Amino acid sequence: MSDIVVLHTDTSGTMNHMTIEDRVLIELHRAAIDAGRRGIAVPSVDLARAATDGLDRTAVEEATRRLVKARRVTRVRRDLLVLPDAAGLIGVGLADIVDVIAPDPYLITGGRALEQSELTDQHYFGLTVLVPKEMSPVEYRGEKATFFVTDLSNICGATDGRGPRFARPERALVDVLSHPRFGVSLTQAADALIRARADDRDFLVRLVDAVRDYGAGARNHGARAAARRVGYVVERIFGPKEAEPFRALIGPNRAPVPLRPGGRRHTGFVDPVWRVVVNATVEPELVP
Repeated sequence: MSDIVVLHTDTSGTMNHMTIEDRVLIELHRAAIDAGRRGIAVPSVDLARAATDGLDRTAVEEATRRLVKARRVTRVRRDLLVLPDAAGLIGVGLADIVDVIAPDPYLITGGRALEQSELTDQHYFGLTVLVPKEMSPVEYRGEKATFFVTDLSNICGATDGRGPRFARPERALVDVLSHPRFGVSLTQAADALIRARADDRDFLVRLVDAVRDYGAGARNHGARAAARRVGYVVERIFGPKEAEPFRALIGPNRAPVPLRPGGRRHTGFVDPVWRVVVNATVEPELVP
């Protein structure tokens, strides 16, 4: 018996005064733990045992609805519930929910990945998730996860270990410097880069590797565009010597790319070394 819910028993060990709601809640907790997603229930899967062990399926569904109405569980969407712990507290975050519903592989990147690595003091209320197929956004406790369909070959660079798959700092920085859709300003990205380098003098070596692996498709255009943008920012902050390894990755194509995609392509000058249209200003608040 799970220690999540305490039940009274008589001398024979038979459970007394258990409502159907209590029984359903016990089954939800038990199944969620067995599935390795403590605190997150998928009723269509987790209640299969309860529905076939002397309880009518309709009764189980009604009991589940009453649990939601009484706020004993939280419905995130139709077939996803968040369960409180033994003290009635919620210990599940949006990243945990993404870890349950996102297809394999997936990658949480952008601002929340920088925050997870303690490279920013900014809190980002949204999650940017790279996935191999179309998914609808999911909202939970005032936060929203947005899913971007990405080529399988570019869903890489996650931190090690179990749990939500956050991008490693170098991968997250390539993402946020490559596109504003990840919700991080150029100033915030530059500050995160300065923090990362201050914490680890070899960080730029890993950043070069992350740029080299970035982007999918023929001729690896994604990596070359990323090399130009990241190299330009690195040079502006740390100088030409530190930016030198990125120059070998920019490719022979002379057509310039905008420093900040999505802006006006012809606003700003073209940097002759990096072949980027400088349509944004690199003004970090921190000092390298």
